[in-house]
Parts: sequence; C-alpha cells; structure tokens
Amino acid sequence: MAKRKKNKYSEAVNKAEMFEYGATKRRIGPLRKNKILDSLKPVEKYFTKLMSNYETEFSYDIMAQEMPHFVTINYTEYATCFIMMPVNLELRERQLIHAYQSQRPTDDYYDYFREIVLSKDANKYTKRETSDIEPREVLCVLPGSNKLKERTCLNKLKHIASEHKDNFYFKPHPITQHVFIGELKDMFGEENILPRDCNLYDFLPRAEKVYTTHISESALYSAVLEKDFEPMDVYNKIEHGSFYHINSNLFRNQVKGRSHKIWIEQAFSSFQSGVINPNVDRNWKKKMEEYLAYIHEERDLYKNWYIDNRKPRGKGNPIV
Repeated sequence: MAKRKKNKYSEAVNKAEMFEYGATKRRIGPLRKNKILDSLKPVEKYFTKLMSNYETEFSYDIMAQEMPHFVTINYTEYATCFIMMPVNLELRERQLIHAYQSQRPTDDYYDYFREIVLSKDANKYTKRETSDIEPREVLCVLPGSNKLKERTCLNKLKHIASEHKDNFYFKPHPITQHVFIGELKDMFGEENILPRDCNLYDFLPRAEKVYTTHISESALYSAVLEKDFEPMDVYNKIEHGSFYHINSNLFRNQVKGRSHKIWIEQAFSSFQSGVINPNVDRNWKKKMEEYLAYIHEERDLYKNWYIDNRKPRGKGNPIV
C-alpha cells in the first residue's frame, strides 16, 4: 500500500473529529454526545491509524461527490455504529449491494438495534427530557434547522397534517432553532409540535406510523421495531446525505414488503458495508482492515477513467 501523500485537492483535514471538542461544538453547539458512543473512540483511533497506509484522505461527517477514483473516505456515527464510505455516490451504494450479496456469517445487529431503542439508549445526545405527553399514532421525525427547509418536503408535511388530522406529532430535532419551531407551530398548530428536547424514544416505539428522512437514524429504528414508515424528503436531495446508501435500502425494503431483519444482519455483518460496531462485531479491527482494502481496490478500478484538470493549490498533477 502506498504511503499517503498530502492531497492538495481535498478539503479533508485528516484529523479525528468525532469526539474532538472544537469540532463537536461547531456542529452541535451546547449538546453533548451520549456515553453509548464512547465505544467508538478506539474505533476512530484505529481508523486514522490504518488510513496512514493509504494515499487517500479522510474526513468526519462530510458529503460531496468526488470521482470513482475518490480522494476522500468519509466517516461518521450512525445508530451507535461507526460507518465509513467513499465520497462518491456510486461506490457507497455499491458497497451495500456487495455487503448484502456476500453471504457471510451474520452477527446479531437486528436484535442489538431493537434492544437499544427499546431501552432508550439510542439517543445520540445526552439529557433528553422524559415526557409524560400521551403518544399519538403518527410520528414525524424532523431534521435539524440546518436541513429542515432544504431537505424536508413542505407539501408532504401538509399532506401528513391533512391525512392524520389531530393524531400526529412533529418531533423537532434537538438542533432546531426556536424560530423554526415557531414557524412549525404557526403552520401546523402548537398542540401538534413536541418539545425540542423531549426524548424521541418515548414516542417512536409507541407510534403506529413513522415519517422520517434519508438523513435520520430513526429509519433504522423504525425498521427494527417493524413500524410502518415512509420518507418525507425533498426527492432531489435524498442522495446528498451520509445515510442515503443505508436508508434507501430500508425504505425500499419497506415498500416491497421485504424482511428488514435479513437485510440488516446480512448487510451490516459484512466488512463491505463499512459498518463497524465493537459491541456486535466478532473482530471489528479485522473487519475495518478488510473494508479499507476492499474499497481502495474498488477505487483503483477507475484510475484514469475520468480526468479532472483543475489546477491544484500547490504543485502537482491533475486529479485522476
């Protein structure tokens, strides 16, 4: 494997930021991540160590569209897992296809996800308020204010309100500015908007139908709870999120009536998925090593297919 050279084209910082205070504060403000995510600290550390063996870059929780001979590996957390993917839509979709088709021995991901959501340990953030508000049959899980208007279809929200009358709640994301919550209350009624800081998992297990998005972990939790769920995204934005390659399969399984259990355990257990969870995987270090070798082999298939003639910020050759 080639020793990494500093890539002059990438915005990636080659810095571990999942738990870095400054990066966390910039992204989620005063919120703090749940202790359940602490198990991912050694995973991030091992990932950055392994990436020193590759000429590609890595970056935490970004999304763009690079060429198949990609520059950057993106990583983030998803449903208490550490997930890795190239910053190229085709390859990140394909890695889940390869993972599901791999027919390797499976680990018990499905029951793990059910257990953490039912025990209310699934929250990404700490200090969620327990609520005594009576649940309703329909729950709509909204993204944060930085994505709310860009990614959520207003026509779908109006349809939900019309279809379900007073039997629905909109659950704002913890990172939602009060001005946006005020707009939701003005448009859909104050009585239909849950408090921003209440615990989502007081309501999701007791809902009969869940509306969510391609950028929310609640799609996975709805699947393992065998809920009726469907998307409420702006359609031409769904591919732009870090979870699209996973959640699109969950939504497809839902509409086709396929088994979520079979898909989740088969796909997530394979190293090709880029999904790592030290609480589930038999040997998570080996799984990560195999994934990085696999995805870089996929990358090499496309070398010189597409040429980018942008001038680098320093000296160097065009991107290939």
